[in-house]
Amino acid sequence: MAQRTLLVVLAHPDDESFPMGGTLAKYAAEGARVTLVCATRGEAGIPGLSAADTAQIRTRELQAAAAALGLADVRFLGYLDGQLAAADADTVVGQLVNILRAVGPQTVITFGPDGISGHPDHLAIHRMTTSAFDQAALPARLYYLAPSAATLQGCGVIPSQELAGGSVAAIDVADHLVTKVRAIQCHASQDPPFSGPPEIEAERLTCHEYFTLARPIVGNDTGWTDLFEPTLMRTS
Repeated sequence: MAQRTLLVVLAHPDDESFPMGGTLAKYAAEGARVTLVCATRGEAGIPGLSAADTAQIRTRELQAAAAALGLADVRFLGYLDGQLAAADADTVVGQLVNILRAVGPQTVITFGPDGISGHPDHLAIHRMTTSAFDQAALPARLYYLAPSAATLQGCGVIPSQELAGGSVAAIDVADHLVTKVRAIQCHASQDPPFSGPPEIEAERLTCHEYFTLARPIVGNDTGWTDLFEPTLMRTS
């Protein structure tokens, strides 16, 4: 059986850990190859530090978090934090199409149209990843991170109610919450909310992370429990 491959396309270091670290840890632990594409190095994320110094710190933090989660590969697109929406969309989409075709994932995850926090970079990477996915025309599934208790805990903001339609997958991450906390704590510059012993902090986290299936469109079913589940390809 071919190795399962998951591609995650996000905007900043820490986007992978705070809202969805349990899911990434789960699939990595189960043997899937998980590749993360990060559009920026989080250059605007540490007040009082230069963009260059901040980028170095946050790159190291992301690499440590990726190792904790078991990710196979981390790739940066090279855009500045806070300026992704101003980048040439065709160029970014072209980069992503090339990555999609090179990685050949069965499943892709990015932000939904709400961006969870509404950050302009989140909204931009949502649009660009969706466009790239459609252009790449791979036999794959595209999921959007859905607002939930997990994103509220991880991002610290009340999620937008602007939800993308489609089937919702609920991923049980109970066995991977300690790993999620360890990955969150790698992002020390972002003052992670769960700073105590990981085994204790994990008890405070919700056990499910949620994703909305954007491609293919199969209706508005609920109850999916696997982002790779073949029956997601059924027609409604």
